[in-house]
Amino acid sequence: MVFTEDTEFITGSGTIVTMSEAVEKIAAFIKDSDNFTIDIGTDSQTTDKTKFVTAIVCCKERKGGIFFYHSSTIDKVPILRNRIYMETGISVECANQLIDLFLENEMFYTISIHSDVGPNGKTRDLIKEITGYVAAYGFDCKIKPNSMAASVVADKLCKTGTRHGTRHGTVLCLTPE
Repeated sequence: MVFTEDTEFITGSGTIVTMSEAVEKIAAFIKDSDNFTIDIGTDSQTTDKTKFVTAIVCCKERKGGIFFYHSSTIDKVPILRNRIYMETGISVECANQLIDLFLENEMFYTISIHSDVGPNGKTRDLIKEITGYVAAYGFDCKIKPNSMAASVVADKLCKTGTRHGTRHGTVLCLTPE
């Protein structure tokens, strides 16, 4: 996946924005705030194809957050290890493009990568590899249970069948919009 300033993302309320517009919305959301995080995570769901959802999540401490997501579908990737590496690579690519856009606008923010690996389950043997992979790109890597962007936001959006991550009233909403 190659992210550009024109890559389309969907906001938590369902509006389509470009990556550049997402940067503007993030800057407006965190304006005058010193205590915030910007996290990127990707999750995948495999059926006859593999769907990847990448979430950019920006949270202010005790003040909620906003998120943007992008989804793509490719031929089936049946091997879990390969999917985890692809998820991580997509997140790193997104983070690098986001940093480029921040720098173009003279914004200096730190981004963490959230990976959908953790000490319990099938991915536990991948923790050192994935955290090392992310660290090699200069990012901090969060794993389950501290990887909300991947294991909560992207996971929910990946598994729901609707465009905005909603199913019968269950909505991913970090702040009222």
